[in-house]
Amino acid sequence: MDTALPSKLLAVQHHQIDQGVAGIVDGSGTPAALAAALAAALQLLRQHLYVEEAALFPPLAKTGLAMPVFVMQREHGQMWPLITGLEAACAAGTGRDALRADADKLLMLLKMHNPKEEQIVYAAADRYEPAHPDAPLVAAMAAAHMPDGWVCANAPH
Repeated sequence: MDTALPSKLLAVQHHQIDQGVAGIVDGSGTPAALAAALAAALQLLRQHLYVEEAALFPPLAKTGLAMPVFVMQREHGQMWPLITGLEAACAAGTGRDALRADADKLLMLLKMHNPKEEQIVYAAADRYEPAHPDAPLVAAMAAAHMPDGWVCANAPH
């Protein structure tokens, strides 16, 4: 797999996040393993959203993708309360049954969001890379480190 392309790097993360959230929904594993996998998936999702919003979306919005970027950011904002709620529940040691409904909602949002993002935004990112060798997205994504307390652009206040 060519992980030098932005689409490949980010799609792999989509898969990892989906797996961690899906485990709580389908119950495939021990309660401790499921909770740990969900917590790791949520941490990766938070970092993933940061990388997109800080490194990927700004240059793509300037190339005519402002509307798709806006839609992706709006959907990130819709996910945000579920992410923060599930993180708090994991930290409090909440059991799988209590996590399941919100995990299911988050997984449903991800299943609607990810294909659009991969087909439109990530495909554009792959085209952007060779056209802008002076501003490589993969390097910008690798350098993007989420600051403490970061909140996505359209998170409810």
